[in-house]
Amino acid sequence: MGIDFIRTLLDLAEAYEANGGDTAMLDPEDFASWLITRRRTEETVATPQKEGPPVNGLIAMYLSFMARYAQFYGKRVFRQSVVYSEDDWGVLVSLYPHQSLKKADVMRGCIMEKSSGSEVLKRLLKQGLLHEQPHPTDKRSKLIALTDAGRTAFESVQHGIYKLSEIVVGDLTEAEKNSLLHTLHKLHRFHKPVFEQSDEAHLEEMLK
Repeated sequence: MGIDFIRTLLDLAEAYEANGGDTAMLDPEDFASWLITRRRTEETVATPQKEGPPVNGLIAMYLSFMARYAQFYGKRVFRQSVVYSEDDWGVLVSLYPHQSLKKADVMRGCIMEKSSGSEVLKRLLKQGLLHEQPHPTDKRSKLIALTDAGRTAFESVQHGIYKLSEIVVGDLTEAEKNSLLHTLHKLHRFHKPVFEQSDEAHLEEMLK
């Protein structure tokens, strides 16, 4: 094995470690992903592309993975609870402790589409975790709120949710957490109005 190749590997290992990689317990998949991202970033800077760089696909893929990891842990948190899923918990937290909201506002705040969101609310009402009441000014709408059972259910999973949130952020430093939070909030601001408008023509144009 050539000495120049070894020097290159050592330089890459130092750069990987400087960017937060763990060389003591090396994860080959993580190192390979870092190499691909680093190379593509360098290529993008050297030669700007007219179309979105391939790194976009990696970001979308890892965001999808993170949602699945959270669901994986969430199943264990909710296993012994009447709270069925993260969707249930999202509804409960949006109404806790004594908030009354329209169904549409709850679904919008939880980023739930109407069909799936309606099913979640219908089930929670049937379980007795929510109750409905007439809207004071809008006769076409009803307000939903937590029952005593709903508040109890929400409180019963709070420790598990706290532990889940600790696990999901992994071994990120405080600086990395703040940076990631800023980035995710920026993405949330971009996507939320698109989701709320649900303009099919606009969505088709975006996804062409």
